[in-house]
Amino acid sequence: MLRAIRKTRIYEEVVSQIRDLLREGRYKAGDQLPSERELAETFKVSRTSVREALRALEAQGLIESRTGAGNFIAELPVESLVAPLASLLLEEKDALADIFEMRKLIEPRIASLAAERATKDDIELMTKILDKQRDAVARGETGVEADAELHYAIARATQNHALEKLVTGLMDVLSHSREESLQPQDRREASIESHSKIVAAIAEHNKAKAREAMLKHIERVEENVLSAKKPPAYTDGSIDERRIS
Repeated sequence: MLRAIRKTRIYEEVVSQIRDLLREGRYKAGDQLPSERELAETFKVSRTSVREALRALEAQGLIESRTGAGNFIAELPVESLVAPLASLLLEEKDALADIFEMRKLIEPRIASLAAERATKDDIELMTKILDKQRDAVARGETGVEADAELHYAIARATQNHALEKLVTGLMDVLSHSREESLQPQDRREASIESHSKIVAAIAEHNKAKAREAMLKHIERVEENVLSAKKPPAYTDGSIDERRIS
């Protein structure tokens, strides 16, 4: 049920209500939105506020504007599926565990698909990125940028644009935790070792091997990240509550 807008940030309320309509299935991919005038009358707001809301929705990948035709629900708003993960990480203490569970379901299959479809150029790019990570670690850096680039490259090798955008969003959401997990030198070296196995399996076009290598990599990263989030225990086994945030 649509309702009159009462809050100060009017355009954000319009955005929120249109997103609700999408979640409820009232609008589907390809559907055309009402005109600015109709939306303004429905929400009882100015056309300026409606215009701001439409710009925000377009920036989020939820709608697309077609010159002379109007605004339409985007066919593949993948970013809109990933963006809420960032809020989830801020709001839920157990969100990281949930996200890693999701990664273990999705990314091994992506690696398998990359092994099936990767071209010679894809494999050469992965090899260069792996060398870039080695060089960064040798300089005493975390190598996190090259780490992310490699996951992007693997997703691109699937030739599936939706999967590429999904992985891009995941890497962005997890950038802070990944940076933290790569602080110790042994973890940086372990990351390179895991990545080397993944790239080798993709280069061999061995789907099962690529899937298994990616799963083991994510499991290792998960262990490192989640263990770093646990508060330290005293020698008597009690928890240091000052470290719980």
